[in-house]
Amino acid sequence: MKQIHKTSLLVCLTIFVMFSAVGVVFYWPTIVSMLSSTTETVAEQTGVDPFSYDPPLPSYVKDLHPKYTIKAELNPSEAKITGSMTVQLDNPKTDQIHFYVYDYLWNKMTVKSIRYQEKSLPFERGTSLIKLANPMGDVERAEFQLEFEHPVPRRGTRYGVKDDIWTLTTWYPMLGAQNQQGEWYDPPLRITFGDPFVYHYADYDVSFISPKGYKWVSSFGQGTSVELDASRQETHYQGQKLLNFALVGSPLFHIETITFEPGLMVDIASVDKGNVERIKSIAESVFPTYTEWFGPLPYQHVAIAETSTGTTYAMEYANMAIFKRDMHQRNLIDHWLPHEVAHMWWYNSIATLESKHGWIDEGLVEISVFHYLQGRYGEQSANTLLGEYERDLQKLRAKYPDGSLSKTLHEFAKEEEFHWTWYSKGALLFNNLRRQIGDDDYKNFLKRVQQNYHGSVIGAEHLDQALGQALQGEASYFVPNRTLDNRAAFQPVKIELYVTTILNGMSYYPPIPARLSGETVYIPLRDVGEQLGVNIDWSEEEKMIRVRANSREVLIQEKDHVATVDGEKLDLGKPLLEMKKRAMVPLSFFEQALGFDVQYNPEQKTVKISKPSPNRRADASLKTDG
Repeated sequence: MKQIHKTSLLVCLTIFVMFSAVGVVFYWPTIVSMLSSTTETVAEQTGVDPFSYDPPLPSYVKDLHPKYTIKAELNPSEAKITGSMTVQLDNPKTDQIHFYVYDYLWNKMTVKSIRYQEKSLPFERGTSLIKLANPMGDVERAEFQLEFEHPVPRRGTRYGVKDDIWTLTTWYPMLGAQNQQGEWYDPPLRITFGDPFVYHYADYDVSFISPKGYKWVSSFGQGTSVELDASRQETHYQGQKLLNFALVGSPLFHIETITFEPGLMVDIASVDKGNVERIKSIAESVFPTYTEWFGPLPYQHVAIAETSTGTTYAMEYANMAIFKRDMHQRNLIDHWLPHEVAHMWWYNSIATLESKHGWIDEGLVEISVFHYLQGRYGEQSANTLLGEYERDLQKLRAKYPDGSLSKTLHEFAKEEEFHWTWYSKGALLFNNLRRQIGDDDYKNFLKRVQQNYHGSVIGAEHLDQALGQALQGEASYFVPNRTLDNRAAFQPVKIELYVTTILNGMSYYPPIPARLSGETVYIPLRDVGEQLGVNIDWSEEEKMIRVRANSREVLIQEKDHVATVDGEKLDLGKPLLEMKKRAMVPLSFFEQALGFDVQYNPEQKTVKISKPSPNRRADASLKTDG
C-alpha cells in the first residue's frame, strides 16, 4: 500500500471514530432503552409456555400436497364446460387412487380420460367416485392428466345458470381424500340439505375461457384477463391452500372491491348497483368484527356473489359467500350474508368432515352472526337471536330428545332436526363456552384454532386442544358435549391447569407438562427426574418403579399413594397417575420421598425443584445415623 493511501485510510478511520463517538453520545438514551427492553423481554420469558407442549393434532385428511393446473372453457350456448387438468400429488402409497366427481345424478360430468406418463389409464366410475390402479410405484411425486366435460344445469341450483348468472362450484374432478391411516374416504351422497363433501386442500393454477365481457369473481380474486379473439377472453387465477375453486360470473355483473387491513380484498358482485351498496355496508361491519374475534383471514382475496331470484338460498365455497337476491326481502341478508362470510373462517380456512362434524362450522358461524349483530346494532338485537336459538333447543329436546351433535347429516329425521341441532344447539354450545371463560379467553381460543389448524380438517378433539392452550392447561369440553343427548344440559369446561416447572433455577418444559389436578400438583416423574439427575428404572423383582436420588432409594407401584423410602413406608397423600403413558407423581414425591427442595407458588402456578440444601442433607444424614 502506498504511503498516500495509508494516510488517507488513517484520516478516514479517525473521522469515522469521531462521528461514531458523537453518535453514541447523542443516541445513548435510545440505546439504553433498547438494551433495557431486551433485558426485560428475556426476563419475561419465565412463564408457562403451553404451546410448546402439544403440537397440533393431525388433520382428518392426510396431506398429499396436490396442485391443480386447469384449463377450461365455458360455452354458454351449449351450457357446458370443457376442460383439461393436471393434478400433481404425493404418492398415496395405496393400491388405488381416488378422484371425486361432485355432480348431480341427473346432470353427469363426463371424465373422458385419465393419463399418467403419456399412457391412458383404465378407471372405474361410481356415483361420485372414480377409482384407478395406482401406477406410481416407488415414485414419490407425480402428475396425472384428466380431460372432462360438465354440462351446466339451466336452473338455480348450487351449480347452474339462471338469468345469465353462472354459479360454477363443484365443476371439475377433485383428488380424493385419505385419513391419516391412508384409507380413502368415500364421498357421502348429496341430500336435499347440506353439501356432505370431503375436500382436500390444494394449490390452484386456473385458466378459464369465457365470452368476452363476462365478469367473474372467484375463490382467489378476479384474476388477470386477456383477449383471445373478437369473442373470447381468458382469465388466469392462482391460489394456495384452497379447499376448492369456485367461480361466479355474468355479463351483467357490477363488481366493486373493498380492502380491509391487513390487505384483504373483498370482491362484491351483483347485477344491481344498489344491491352492491347494501352488501358493502354489511361487509364493512362484518369483516372487522370477525377479524377481532377470529384473527385475520389467512387469504388475500375473497368474494361475495349475489345470484338471481329463485336460486339456492345461501352457500359457502372456498373464499366465497353466495346468496340469492330474494334475501333482500325481510332483510334476510342481514343474517345470512354474515353467516356465509363467517364460513370463510369456519369451513374454508379450517374445514370439517361436513357430513360428520358440520355442527362445528355451522355452530360457529351462527354464533358469529350474534357477534355481528352485537357489534353493529347492540345487545338487544344480538340477544333476540340467542332467544331464537334457545327456543329451537327446547323444540329439539321435546321432539328429538335422543339425538345429539354426533348425529351425521344422513341420520337426521327431518331438516328441522338438522337445523335445530347443528345451527342452534351448535351456536349455543359455543356461546355457553364464551360465558364460562369470558370474551378475552374465548377470542384467544378461536384465534388459536385458526393459527393451529389453517388448512386442516378438524373435529371436537382439535377444539379441546386449542381451548387448553388458550387456558394454559388440558381442557375437556367439546368431546364430551358432542355425544350428550339433547335432553342433557351442556357440561362445563374441565381444565387441568399447567404448572411451570423451574429446575435448579432454570425453566423446563417437559413433553407432558406438570399440572394442577384438583388441589394437587402432579409432576411427570421421568421427564423432570432425569433433568435433576434422578435414576429411574423398573424393578422386575418387586414389580415396582425404583427411583434413586440424594442417597435414597424409593420404590412405588403405579397408581399407588404409598412409597417405600429406604425400607420405610411413606404416604404421599395422593396416588400416582398415568397420563399419555407417563407416570405422574404428586409434588410431595420429590420433596418427601426424594428429599429435593420444593417451592410451589399457587398464584403464579409455578413450582421450583432444586437439589437439597446442605442443611437439609445434614438433617437427613443425622436421621440416618441416629
